[in-house]
Amino acid sequence: MKIEFDDGLSFGKGAFETIKVVDGAPLFLNKHLDRLKNSLKFFGIEKEISEEKIYDYINNSEEKNFALKIIVSDENFILTSRADNYIGKNDSFSLKISNVKRNSTSKIIYHKSLCYYENILEHRWAIENGYGSALFLNERDEVCETSFANIFFVRDNKIITPEFSSGLLRGTMRDFLLENFEITEEKIYAKDLDKFDECFISNSLMGVRNVTSIDDVKFCGTEKTRTIQEKLKIYGF
Repeated sequence: MKIEFDDGLSFGKGAFETIKVVDGAPLFLNKHLDRLKNSLKFFGIEKEISEEKIYDYINNSEEKNFALKIIVSDENFILTSRADNYIGKNDSFSLKISNVKRNSTSKIIYHKSLCYYENILEHRWAIENGYGSALFLNERDEVCETSFANIFFVRDNKIITPEFSSGLLRGTMRDFLLENFEITEEKIYAKDLDKFDECFISNSLMGVRNVTSIDDVKFCGTEKTRTIQEKLKIYGF
């Protein structure tokens, strides 16, 4: 694989997508590519996204169930893959609130850009402290997202998720859930976390997973999580 030295390597100018491949089929590919193209337009990257190359890569892979990663910068179109570590698991997560604040006025955080390492650092920090992932708040202490997933809460049997403007990525699974379930977008403040009965997170690889706690706040509910998980089984989650 030849990789060109460009502003993607120098400054993080570029975007990526991670796609779940189930039995040789890339799930929600159109959603992923639409988001990727939108990010490339934002970065001013004029790069054609070849679906033919994506399918050729998948069809030539010895594995039929894996995580496909697409990386695009000014001079590069890279396809890589790794094991889908969520297969056969249904783990619950505990979250720790990160000391790093999301800047809701930043233009970068609304894209899955190559400037992603802060997420990885905070994710590792949470794990080192005995948690499953980190949760980001913004400068107004509004809940944003975790270090690798969007987040949802349940109160009075209603599902609520943070508003996009709080500073978060529009996940492809988040979009799917908003389109197919009754979910309200609201500003959610850290001080109000103990008012919710249930919490779950989502991304395009794991589907949805229950959250048992955020710092010292405990969540006992699992009903909405299990209902959504059951409906996602037809897609291979």
